[in-house]
Amino acid sequence: MDEEQLVAALKGQDPAAVKALVNSYGDRLLRSAFSHCRNETEAQDIVQDTFLQAIRSIHRFQGRSTVYIWLHAILLNLTRHYHRDRKRIVYDEELANREIPAPDENPAQLDAGTASSALWEALDRLSDTHREVIVLRYYENMKIHEIARHLKISKGTVKSRLHYAIGEMRKLLPDELNLFGVCGTEEIQKR
Repeated sequence: MDEEQLVAALKGQDPAAVKALVNSYGDRLLRSAFSHCRNETEAQDIVQDTFLQAIRSIHRFQGRSTVYIWLHAILLNLTRHYHRDRKRIVYDEELANREIPAPDENPAQLDAGTASSALWEALDRLSDTHREVIVLRYYENMKIHEIARHLKISKGTVKSRLHYAIGEMRKLLPDELNLFGVCGTEEIQKR
């Protein structure tokens, strides 16, 4: 089923179209949601809410973008609400003082886990606007003009935010994990 048929079927309230929508875009939206909130349960909730809002408002879809871009815009708005609400969480000292269990002893898993942790930690330290452009550019593989249209900002603003976000990532990531660094991947491979 192509996008036009999918939209027409959704507007006609066809249950098979809902299933096709979820099957087509669910995994990709979940990865994006997780990259924004770093909590699998919250990411699943955000994706579910995204689909619910999309189905309820399918009559407003005008075809100016792809279905995925439209769904991702809904997801992005829900993610922003998640971040706003998360800032209201009260610090739990007892939870913070609990001992962290030792990781598995497989060095490859430890290295991948360390790299992944460092990357997510660096992303978390970026502002919401800088994190959005990094995720859209490098995780969603969107082009500058697509990001600009998606976020309703100019291409120059996207480029500026990417520039500053990459600069921050350079500062936040350790040299051996830093693909945003001056030397890049070619220099790291030579070592």
